[in-house]
Amino acid sequence: MRDFSQNRVKNLDLVICRASASNPTRTRSFADLLAKYTIVLTEEEQSILNSFPELRVAVPATVLVAVEAKACMTEFIKARPRLYDELNSSHLTIHGDTNSAVAVGFAMINVAKTFVSPIRNPWSLTEHEAVVSLHTQPRVARSVVQKILELPRRSGTGTSGFDAIGIAIVECANDGSPVTYIDQPLEPAAAGLAYQDFIVRFAHIYETRFNAI
Repeated sequence: MRDFSQNRVKNLDLVICRASASNPTRTRSFADLLAKYTIVLTEEEQSILNSFPELRVAVPATVLVAVEAKACMTEFIKARPRLYDELNSSHLTIHGDTNSAVAVGFAMINVAKTFVSPIRNPWSLTEHEAVVSLHTQPRVARSVVQKILELPRRSGTGTSGFDAIGIAIVECANDGSPVTYIDQPLEPAAAGLAYQDFIVRFAHIYETRFNAI
């Protein structure tokens, strides 16, 4: 999307918008992304998706909702400033386009004590022994949560900040073992940013701000 006020361009993970009249709507839809990203749904999830109205991929004219999602799986101390900067620039760009737009930030943070990084293992693990990163947990993951909590938030239009922020804590060693969702905040101050509460706030703001659509 493009920031109307300063003409900045930023790629965001999800933008719900009014389509540009000067650029034709593309033929792909939101549901087509399943095949593109090899996303496997259960029968129940597929049924829910089928109940949605058709959402066509289009060039934004006016933004209604924009989401920026980031993951911090390893190299936590190095990742903190980058994670903050990339998320913080997102709400500035979103509201630079439309002040009433719902700016949403989401972070997934890994609490596993070990992690097999694809960057440190650029080879087949069937032929080479994996290089395993070791983490002092939950201390390093908590430090990332604390950095996310520094992001500006807003409770209404006219000011700077995210309208909704979510944090999901997972345990992912990336070694073939199951990935576990941790249903506990690492910081008491982040309790209201848990995934379930984040979705409720996100949906409520959209429903009240754009109830005429």
